[in-house]
Amino acid sequence: MSEFWKKAIIRASIGFVLGILVGLGFLSITGAGAYTVQKGAGRLALYLALSGLLGAVGVGGTTIYSLEHWGLLRCTATHFAITLTAYCAAGFTLGWLDLRDPVTPFMFLGYVIAYLIIWLVMYFRCKRQIRQINEALRTWKAHQDEDR
Repeated sequence: MSEFWKKAIIRASIGFVLGILVGLGFLSITGAGAYTVQKGAGRLALYLALSGLLGAVGVGGTTIYSLEHWGLLRCTATHFAITLTAYCAAGFTLGWLDLRDPVTPFMFLGYVIAYLIIWLVMYFRCKRQIRQINEALRTWKAHQDEDR
């Protein structure tokens, strides 16, 4: 198995657990937990499984950014498409999204805004790390030049 797929499986596993935890958090914060439990254990299990799947896809999908030859735009577009597909599949299955509901376009817009915010935070974090690495390399090179 390639290193790429090993990373993807590890990240997806971590994301699955995080997805379940976030799902449980939403159930308890929104009060929808009582409603979901009233629908039966099967409904709760489906909710948690799909919450885990959303986490697995979101976190596991970040492995795609390790494909440096793709470039940032292609990686981002692919990750966005994969996560949006998973969000729609879970949303329609669980009844969060309904094409007849006038709120649904706002749910999509909320997803896009949340994705954009997370992407920007990660982008600027990585940019800062790259700046620090470059500075460390300049310092190292200056010391190397002094030693000659």
